[in-house]
Amino acid sequence: MPIRVDLLALEPNVPGQANLTVKKWQGGEERLEFSIQRNQDGFYLQDKKAWSNNPFWFQVARFNVAASGEALETPVGADVLDPLLEGSAGSQFQIELREQGLGHSDKGVVRPGVGLLPSTAGGQTRPTYGGAELTAPKEPEPEIPELPELILPTAEPEAEPEPLVAEPVYTPPPAPVKKSNKGLIALLIVVLLLLAAGAGFWFYKRTPAPAPVVAAAAPATANAEACTLDSMNSLPELTFVQTCIKAAPDSAKLLEIINQAKAGKHCGVAQRLYANRAQAGDPLIANAYAREYDPKYLKASECFPVADNATAAYWYETILTQDPNNAEAKQRFEELQK
Repeated sequence: MPIRVDLLALEPNVPGQANLTVKKWQGGEERLEFSIQRNQDGFYLQDKKAWSNNPFWFQVARFNVAASGEALETPVGADVLDPLLEGSAGSQFQIELREQGLGHSDKGVVRPGVGLLPSTAGGQTRPTYGGAELTAPKEPEPEIPELPELILPTAEPEAEPEPLVAEPVYTPPPAPVKKSNKGLIALLIVVLLLLAAGAGFWFYKRTPAPAPVVAAAAPATANAEACTLDSMNSLPELTFVQTCIKAAPDSAKLLEIINQAKAGKHCGVAQRLYANRAQAGDPLIANAYAREYDPKYLKASECFPVADNATAAYWYETILTQDPNNAEAKQRFEELQK
């Protein structure tokens, strides 16, 4: 039975580094080596990220046993990770693992997992993923609610009426009692000033209300446009995929987006959206992705031109890891292994 090989992101994620995990390996754990071959031209990955028609063996002194006890794993660097991430949308990679000295060997399909970053992303990702920078963008956020200086105007109108109603204003009228006209005028002025101050207080108090409404509407609009065909046509491939994944459309909606990508020949978008959600355990997406390679269901397109039994079996097996009783996935997986 073929081995199952996954290339998984580290925790925390590090650009240019990943964990190579192997399941169903029947050999030993020490003195192993592996080669990687791509399907489009049959070339083998070499040292220093090159490709050649001669097999090249990456030697590993010892694989570690995963915490689950069901797999072996070893860290790999940019020499292995970068070439696999830089492959075209239709690229598939076969890995052969063997014991050094021509001992036990087995083959399988190696699949880059979710969230892997090439080494070239190092400079861009440090501000986002670096431990020190993680807190930097978050510090200004608490200041944003404190910035509404609009609280200050509410305090100022309250302070202004105090000098207007101060005792010096009321003490003069009792003395010139006989001059009643002037007393009335002074009282009218005081009343008018108090009314103006009250109107100002309510004006400033109610002015800030529209601000949060505008701020709340922006994310909703951006979220609605994250997975549209217009965004797909205008944004770089990776940017569109990242924003669409963050929008978290349901499975049916995501299949619509993938079909739009296939129709528009955005093959990289379709591949990435399929792989991301299928790796995350979505059975509907994983099943649809498996059928893109299953000879029984294949409808040849520019993005998925030919069947690939090993890749289809990989995604059916992914479904079975989440739902072991899935009869269709089990049947197709077993038939594709023959």
